[in-house]
Amino acid sequence: MTAQATGFFISVEGIDGSGKSTQAELLVDRLRQTGEVVTAVRDPGSTALGERVRALLLENSNAEPTDPLAEVALFLAARVQLLRELIEPALAADQLVVSDRYLDSTLAYQGAGRGLDQGRLLELHRLAGAERLPDLTLILDLEVGVAQERARPGSFRDRMEAEPTAYHERVRQGYLALALRFPERIVLQPAHRPLEELAESCWEVTRERLKTRRTT
Repeated sequence: MTAQATGFFISVEGIDGSGKSTQAELLVDRLRQTGEVVTAVRDPGSTALGERVRALLLENSNAEPTDPLAEVALFLAARVQLLRELIEPALAADQLVVSDRYLDSTLAYQGAGRGLDQGRLLELHRLAGAERLPDLTLILDLEVGVAQERARPGSFRDRMEAEPTAYHERVRQGYLALALRFPERIVLQPAHRPLEELAESCWEVTRERLKTRRTT
């Protein structure tokens, strides 16, 4: 990196089936091809604790439903560990970080989806020392019906994916509301476009934001 370079934190968000994980991977590859040092993570996950929490949260079983606040507490525990163990050290070393989901997922899934107050969720993150927001968030927006059609027939659906359509509709609307609330960092990306076209759009937004950061 050049002397002007600074750590830059990017998150990629969207409802299940929007293609966010694929686009996050493509963005990481493109950044590395240009010589950037990139730490790629997923939330929850990427740490030993995070992967255990991920398996617990996404397990689709016949057990009693998890209380929404208990669900948030588990996500928050994994996020704090991810932040301390991987994200903060990478940013301190002037690296780029690309995260497949981050705090906005909680605001959309547990906030809009489960009906929890978003201010309360942000306060919980502040108290846990995890209020750090990404510098850029790409939200891949796709109609719920289209996202569900992309799922392979008979494929395993985790606990979140198996939620009713109405839940996913609330989550999508939650993401759209977040884009209006945080326009300085969130960029909506229509996800119905061909994979290569969407990837190019995500890359152009990222490239321009990085250029702006490094020339100011």
